[in-house]
Amino acid sequence: MFYFAKGGIKIMGYVEMLESADKKMIVEEKGLKITEDALLLSNFVKKKLDSCKKEDTRKRLDILLEIGSGQGTISLLLSEIKTIEKIYAVEIQESIFKHLNENIKINQLEDKIIGINEDIKDIQGEYEYIVSNPPYRKVSSGKLPESESERISKYEVSLTLEGLFMQIRRLLKNYGEFFVIVPDERLNDSFSYIYKNNMNVLELEINKYRKRNLVIIHGKKGGNQNSGINIETVQQNLGK
Repeated sequence: MFYFAKGGIKIMGYVEMLESADKKMIVEEKGLKITEDALLLSNFVKKKLDSCKKEDTRKRLDILLEIGSGQGTISLLLSEIKTIEKIYAVEIQESIFKHLNENIKINQLEDKIIGINEDIKDIQGEYEYIVSNPPYRKVSSGKLPESESERISKYEVSLTLEGLFMQIRRLLKNYGEFFVIVPDERLNDSFSYIYKNNMNVLELEINKYRKRNLVIIHGKKGGNQNSGINIETVQQNLGK
């Protein structure tokens, strides 16, 4: 059973994509919405890890960490990846975390997705993969939303972009990989923070979406910096 946001033609389209992946998603009328950022990032990671699976003869399974899981869109979609044994979905907001847990339960994924209601700064361990659709809007970029959950989810209130890459560096295993999506106006900042933390950019996917570009950064902890970056540009039609 789904709960759709009113006037949500775009949301209806997004839910259809989740249904096509055999995943259910509860979206509250006044809650956070399923965004194009989450769908683009999920599709990229699935494609990338599925292709790695064909080339990798290892029998062990990997652990993935999602930073800022929201209601669970990305973790739900990535749960289909066979080489991922566990997904740890970290969400700092208690009210949003409740919906994350509901979405894990209605999809019967309690054994694969573990929801964690904590600040990412308090998380310990090392992970093969880290994925994040972060709150990349600067607090100074305009009037902040009245909704606290929207402020924390979209703006650098509880976690800055610089802080995100510091945590990725801390929590990734050596030669582990990360996937982050940002708008193109934050790309230079992202590169600066990545290299400052001695990590490497492997490739970029530039998604031309309506009047803005959303850039997926695929990077790695370890390896030679500036050893070559693959760049692909994609025209997206999500939500139309």
